Amino acid sequence: MLAGFAEIDITPPPGEELTGYGYFLERHAQGTLDPLFGRAVALSDGEARAVLVQLDLLGLPRWLVEEVRARAERELGLPPAHLMLHCTHTHSGPATMPLYGCGTPSEQFPAALIPQVLTLVSQALADLKPVTASERFEGDFPDGFAGNRVGLPDLDTRVRGVRFQMAAGAPILLFSYACHPVVLGINREYSADYPAYAIRELNAYGLRALFLNGPCGDVDPLSNRYRWGAGTQETLRLYGHDLAGVVRRALLQATEAPASPLRACSRRIPLPMAMPDAAAVLEASLAKARAAAQRHPEDGPRQVDVMWHERMLELYAAGTLDDAMRAEVQAIACGGMVFVGLSGEIFTRLGQMIRAGAPGHHVLVANTCNAVLGYISTHEDVEAGGYASLGSCKLYGMPLPTPDAGERWAAEGAGMLRELLA
Repeated sequence: MLAGFAEIDITPPPGEELTGYGYFLERHAQGTLDPLFGRAVALSDGEARAVLVQLDLLGLPRWLVEEVRARAERELGLPPAHLMLHCTHTHSGPATMPLYGCGTPSEQFPAALIPQVLTLVSQALADLKPVTASERFEGDFPDGFAGNRVGLPDLDTRVRGVRFQMAAGAPILLFSYACHPVVLGINREYSADYPAYAIRELNAYGLRALFLNGPCGDVDPLSNRYRWGAGTQETLRLYGHDLAGVVRRALLQATEAPASPLRACSRRIPLPMAMPDAAAVLEASLAKARAAAQRHPEDGPRQVDVMWHERMLELYAAGTLDDAMRAEVQAIACGGMVFVGLSGEIFTRLGQMIRAGAPGHHVLVANTCNAVLGYISTHEDVEAGGYASLGSCKLYGMPLPTPDAGERWAAEGAGMLRELLA
């Protein structure tokens, strides 16, 4: 087994609009609290290769992911299913994809990001060196800093990871935990939020670390429960210290795990939609939305509602509504260890359903991977008309799901995982 690591600073100059909160805040970065990084781990079993990329960003649009993957295949010989692009989902990073009312990307940053990601992938592949031991670890974090924010009982308190001991160079570590990086609230500085501080501490212990944020669509930091957005840089240091501490203690009990063969697969799985059969129904609804927005020009959600209706009508006209409601499930398996990438903000229970597709394997599930569709929630949230299944769909420009959409999507993702590992 071979592994390689690369890291580059992707922080843009001040001025980019920060993304993740709404509505119409015009939240342009005035400086940098902590730098934004791209990190990559390359893996090879001597025949196949794969690369996992971590970016300190909220999410990526489909066009950018397709461009990066196409160029990686053409220039580096890396098949699309073998390249996973994960965003940690910090809400203090520059906009890279349009979120209606919550951040508009500039022309400069997404374009500059493409060659940066390709450089990162290339450097990680060039760094491939023999692995002397591959290990899996996990530890419980029941008193951690995460809590379910929508009132559901679901919460994954496990910290999971993989360590590759290297013949030359520091060990390479991949670890996961699930919590929204929204500790700072509505700030005006670039920040990678709590993951950066956990990585920084692990680096200080001689580990080259990459973070995968788990299914956190329904999970927020506990600091927001007491007073939303009250977190400070000291809060970030505390959360990073605590998370890194769980990782270090779990490493003491790490067990050897086979890391080959290397296999990968990917599928864009449809979510059932609760949308009108005819565009005329949506056109009538748009007329009402425009009238309401004209009466309330300062009402952000009403303005976004108009934008969403216009976007849906564009999809109807192009005949691409079905295609727009597909979210990728990707899996990269290294022997008994599996990295799963999900293209949305995923609720905890759905992530656990997909994990169940790989019994007996050590599975790290990451959300907000590749082309982010939007929130993918459980039936309770859809039936209640919660933010994840209604308000956020309009921010993302995503069609509305049926109540069972998330569960059906997760079940198909679990089936795909079983097929890969059979």
